[in-house]
Amino acid sequence: MNDFLRLLALCKPHAGMLLLGAFLATLTVLANVGLLAISGWFLAAMAAAGLAGVQMNYFTPAGVIRFLAIVRTASRYGERLVTHNVTFLLLSEIRVKVFATLAQLNNVDLAMSRSADLINRMQNDVDALDKFYLNVLLPIIVAIFSIPVVLLFMAAYNTHVALLCFTALMIIGVILPAYLGHRLKYKAEIETQQSALLRAELADTLKGARELAIYQAAEQQLEHCNLISHHYNQQLYQRHKAIADSNGLSLLVVQLSMLASVFIIVPIVNTGAMANVELAMMSLFVLASFETVLALPNAFIQLPLALSAAKRIFALEDKLASHIHDTTQTLTKQPLGLSLRNISYHYDEAHLALANINITIAAGEKVALVGASGSGKSTLVNLLTGLWPVQTGCAELIAGHQSVPLATLSNDNRFELISIVAQQHHIFDGTLRDNLRYAAPSASDQQLLKACQQAQLGAWLDNLEAGLNTRLGTAGRQLSQGQARRVALAQALLRDSEIVILDEPTESLDNRTKHSVINTLMEIMRTKTVLTITHDPALLNTMHHVIWLERGKVRAIAKHHELLAEHPDYVSLITRF
Repeated sequence: MNDFLRLLALCKPHAGMLLLGAFLATLTVLANVGLLAISGWFLAAMAAAGLAGVQMNYFTPAGVIRFLAIVRTASRYGERLVTHNVTFLLLSEIRVKVFATLAQLNNVDLAMSRSADLINRMQNDVDALDKFYLNVLLPIIVAIFSIPVVLLFMAAYNTHVALLCFTALMIIGVILPAYLGHRLKYKAEIETQQSALLRAELADTLKGARELAIYQAAEQQLEHCNLISHHYNQQLYQRHKAIADSNGLSLLVVQLSMLASVFIIVPIVNTGAMANVELAMMSLFVLASFETVLALPNAFIQLPLALSAAKRIFALEDKLASHIHDTTQTLTKQPLGLSLRNISYHYDEAHLALANINITIAAGEKVALVGASGSGKSTLVNLLTGLWPVQTGCAELIAGHQSVPLATLSNDNRFELISIVAQQHHIFDGTLRDNLRYAAPSASDQQLLKACQQAQLGAWLDNLEAGLNTRLGTAGRQLSQGQARRVALAQALLRDSEIVILDEPTESLDNRTKHSVINTLMEIMRTKTVLTITHDPALLNTMHHVIWLERGKVRAIAKHHELLAEHPDYVSLITRF
């Protein structure tokens, strides 16, 4: 119920258009009911008048019929125009809202989520909600407003027929939809999960096509995808079968109701209490009245699907609201240090990635993280940047004599203070200028060129015919790995954050470029706090301290030359790279 109310809240900005569409839809239904009933009376009256050889007023009923036909046509056109426009407006608003939520989400939630699952929420779940207004909300509103009007007119002629019609309408419009909604509620959640799983597996299959071909595992993976597809198709079959069954049952109730109304009216006509021509009118009136509820079974079938999709989307909003609620402080740019106190992190009970880490990095210090693969370096960096949640202990920024927990800072504030040059850095399919301005949207071309020079991209850039307008291709396809790394460094320089985290910044660089990059970084970042993951002796020599991690624990903290002199296994660790 809460998800339904939240969906209604999304409609609030367009409530006027939504109600206008509902009014036009109701007017269309009532015009159609009236048109069929009066047409039945008119045809029967004309036939009776012809048989009796008497005259009748032809123009008035003909005028009413034409008026209702015009009203039905005009209102139907207006209803389609308005309701579809509202649908597109709502769909656009939902899409923007979901994307804005993803953009603001704590990186914990993004990093811990399967990427294809997030894509599914943005595509499949959002698309499922485009049916909410047209297929769910609109039929309910039309039924609420049109049923009383139809029954009032019917009761004016005969209360028994009105009672019969009311009972049949409740069966089709309430009992049958409620039964179907309850029956399909659980299946709708399974269908949504199966759809998400299928999309995720297909996305993984496409991304890993090269590896599947290398290991000759493509057929096995496709069989797995086919199995998931089969389960998903079974859920679709059950839903469509339920729709077909409800349509068949509804049609049966409609026909039986019309037949029953004839049996009720015939004796009344025989007694003369009702004109014989009204038999055709009332029977057709009963038949047409079911147009007010025929869409309700499908609405209640679609409702669990919409609510299931909405539940997944609102879960993202709830995470965002929780994160905003936890954000209590804002730091301005100033010299900052880092403090980790009693930090532990485990992926599961059997895998402890970090164990009771205690590290303090003063403002302006340059510190390196060294350790074998799996020692906890990347985990520690992810905790510092907020990509993963701190499970035990506290990560803080040190601003003068003040310590501020990272968890209390907003994403925007955190990344204003901390820049990251990751080992896997995404390059967008745009120009070099576009990619650099992601880090500094207001930077001038002179500032962009200066950052490129500082990142040792000057010679390469000078040889580009289009200069900053050079397109880099999807995922930086036009760049070498070393060039892509230097573009990331240029972005970090443009960002000008107080804390810079570098993950193997000299990897994929030749020796000459590497030394130039190191000298430039140390010069430009002489007042910044720098934490770098590296095993490069040239870069380690420039660090104030080296933190040596081993199996999730701090093995030693010292200067590079001290570790070389005291620990032979440290020498073998850095010379393997």
